[in-house]
Amino acid sequence: MKSCYENFKKENRIKLFGHEDAGKEEDSRLSSYYYKTVQYEDVMSDIGLQIVMGEKGTGKSALLKMAYIDCEKCDIVPIWIRLDDLSELYSDILRDDDLYSLKTLWKKAISKMIIMNLVSNMNFIKRDDCEKAVSWAYNYGYKERDFISRATQILKPIYENYAKIDGDLTCGEHHILPRFLKKRQIRIFLDDFDLDWQGKASDIKRVKSLLLSLSDMTSDMKGVSARIALRTDVYEMIRLEEFSDKFESSLIKCKWNNQEIMIALAKRICTYFNEEFDESILDDPSNLQYNIAKYLELVFVPKFDRSTKVWADAPTHRVIYSLIRRKPRDMVKLCYSVAEEAYNKKLDKIDASCFLAVLENYSGERFKDLVNEYKKQMPLIDKLLMAMAPTRSEMESKQVERYVYSTQELYEKIKGIQNNISVNMYTPDRENMGMADFHQIAHFLYKVGFITERKRNMSGKIERVYYDEKPYLLEINVGDKGYSWEIHPAYRGALATGASDNWQNTLRIDEDN
Repeated sequence: MKSCYENFKKENRIKLFGHEDAGKEEDSRLSSYYYKTVQYEDVMSDIGLQIVMGEKGTGKSALLKMAYIDCEKCDIVPIWIRLDDLSELYSDILRDDDLYSLKTLWKKAISKMIIMNLVSNMNFIKRDDCEKAVSWAYNYGYKERDFISRATQILKPIYENYAKIDGDLTCGEHHILPRFLKKRQIRIFLDDFDLDWQGKASDIKRVKSLLLSLSDMTSDMKGVSARIALRTDVYEMIRLEEFSDKFESSLIKCKWNNQEIMIALAKRICTYFNEEFDESILDDPSNLQYNIAKYLELVFVPKFDRSTKVWADAPTHRVIYSLIRRKPRDMVKLCYSVAEEAYNKKLDKIDASCFLAVLENYSGERFKDLVNEYKKQMPLIDKLLMAMAPTRSEMESKQVERYVYSTQELYEKIKGIQNNISVNMYTPDRENMGMADFHQIAHFLYKVGFITERKRNMSGKIERVYYDEKPYLLEINVGDKGYSWEIHPAYRGALATGASDNWQNTLRIDEDN
């Protein structure tokens, strides 16, 4: 299909680039374009408990949802649980601070949710029987090793009586209970259980008790498996606990490299244009970028113009992945913005002018995302980040490398900021907020992705390392292992001091590895 500017109007942008939160995408559409990485294979394995760890925007929910969809096609009965599903029970969990009591509360709540999901379609007709089954799960079933067997004994007669009344059990979600009665396997998917995370000691204990509960249930209850998504910074704080070695084999890191994100983008574009994506190109690494770029050219110009004031002749796909923090959600948001610009200009393809027009707003939005995500843990994070902008002397002395720091330069800059701002934050060792030292602030900036590591390889290209790859760096007794630090390009526009700042010149697309 030939590209034209009508493809970029609002109603088509979502169809073209996908939902910015792929976990909320329609099942059929998500299935049509989802790129299944090795992490998907791990989630679909027979291992009882799997913890999907990744930064916000890396597709944890989408990964769980894709596995949930595909579980519906096999023998396992999938059950989706979000934190707000436990609203009636969660208040008790919030009030408790005893680890073993918390474990019991989690087990009771999850067991109750399992049965509630299984009987949900019969609740109107067999209300009393269903309520008794739910009550059994909450009061007794949660501690029974033969939970699945006992649940089957309780639910089978309810289902049989319901079948006599209803008759047609083949439509909608009626198949869930009979499948359970036949296969006796359940997989629970838990998402958004770190929504209220602040990094306090009580938060750590709450998530710790949840993981221990899931570990007990998936090991003790035959036929029960679980998949839970957690943010990287949440799990890394839990990792400091003495029990965390139990979960090392259960950990799945939800992360993307630049090529994988471009593949995901190419598959979405192909889905929109009803073009078949040639899976065989994935087997040819040497030509992969070239082959992916051909699909992107359905909507993007292949390169920036030579006349462009910055990034002249830069391949468009390289510009995209230099700005997106290795996050699929960033890719979608950037594509939305440049597509809107192309629509307003009535362009058939998205060109360099579209990118340059949206950079400042895009950077400001990513800055707001970061502040909103971590403001509870560090209330003055916005002031801290704005203070990281290059000073006048840094702009004069470092010029295009004014966003790059050695470890010592980073520490000195933070110390200077602390002279003007009292930076408080929650840490794992205390319940109340306390003053952060420069080591803690530096590691926090690395952890949240505001700064990344960088060094030049033998060929002169810049190699970048993100927190999820080497989380221990910048800790007090570890150091930098020879890396320097840079503020991620996605935030530089938000830190710019004006039109004359020309921060775009600090990003050398041709130097990226």
